[in-house]
Amino acid sequence: MSANPALVRTHANELCPAPFPQEVFVLRRHGVQIDLQGVQTRQKGWGARGALYLSNIRLVFVAEKADESGLVAFDFPLVYIRGDKLNQPIFGCNNLSGQCWPAVERGGPAGDLPPHDFKVYFKEGGIGTFYPLYYTLTERAKMAFAQLHGEGAGGGGGRQGGGADPNPPTYVAGLVSHAFVDPSDPSTVYLAERQPVDESQRLMHAPKYAANYGEDEAYEPMVPSAPPAPSAPPAPR
Repeated sequence: MSANPALVRTHANELCPAPFPQEVFVLRRHGVQIDLQGVQTRQKGWGARGALYLSNIRLVFVAEKADESGLVAFDFPLVYIRGDKLNQPIFGCNNLSGQCWPAVERGGPAGDLPPHDFKVYFKEGGIGTFYPLYYTLTERAKMAFAQLHGEGAGGGGGRQGGGADPNPPTYVAGLVSHAFVDPSDPSTVYLAERQPVDESQRLMHAPKYAANYGEDEAYEPMVPSAPPAPSAPPAPR
């Protein structure tokens, strides 16, 4: 997860993440609002409206406008998302909540930086197109990298070297071509042969995860220690 990933303009003149090598965009979902904690703003949090981009390797939020600190987009690697949950309240809009490890030095599941809490509110329309695609790609990513590093699937993970790609472009192309399109979901779905940006805008380097992934130690949240038990009164002489 990183602040302000490289952005480019789509064929429709919308801001979009610059694709990594072998990255395939699956959809764009407008009309969402994000609540993100632990980022470097004056409030140590970020609330903004904008659009979500889902690809085979990440989820990226792009705001309609930058905040006063210059923050305009955030990158959520699928392998670093954990505890994600779809919430469908009776009153209020559907929302996706969870945590994501920061993809920076000292970050990741083996680092000493805590994960970021996030919540994405879907302010316009349903989620019947977005959520099944998001869920499938994220679960495959987490399970594949958990197996690679011998961890439970729920803990998230990151690749530091080899390992098979859990969501290769060929798989994603088939997934998208058979995806259910919910008429109430305003997501724009991208076919493999009709990506939102020109191939010349593709980045030359692969995404970077936390450098310490795979080390023995793991982040543990700080909790208040239990008070010592009261000592027993001395026995009468």
